[in-house]
Amino acid sequence: MKNNKEILDEFGKLVGSQGFDSSYGNLLEILSGNSPNPMRKELIDLFGRFNNEEKDKIKNYVYELISGTQFDFLKIFEENEQFKIVYEENGKQVNLVEISEMLKAEPIIENGWIARFSKEINK
Repeated sequence: MKNNKEILDEFGKLVGSQGFDSSYGNLLEILSGNSPNPMRKELIDLFGRFNNEEKDKIKNYVYELISGTQFDFLKIFEENEQFKIVYEENGKQVNLVEISEMLKAEPIIENGWIARFSKEINK
């Protein structure tokens, strides 16, 4: 079985690349005017009128929203023992809350999952 760091990093890659990047990447497409989704035209037009400083504020706010949502979601598992996030390999299980010092903060701490595994942040 993988060690605790490998397990947390594997989960962190999913949280950073799928849980964060999918939403944040959509925002970046809209702000750049390059969204392939025609339903976003109204937002592209709206944000197209913003200057770079205003767009940066939107990016920072959305970053806070997504990372805050991830924090609050993972906090559910830390504070409610009846809910679990379990890694399973070859019939063996590991509770992620038990192998992390503070699972809820893993995405947002310095050098956390978003900083290390997000393709959108690291462009």
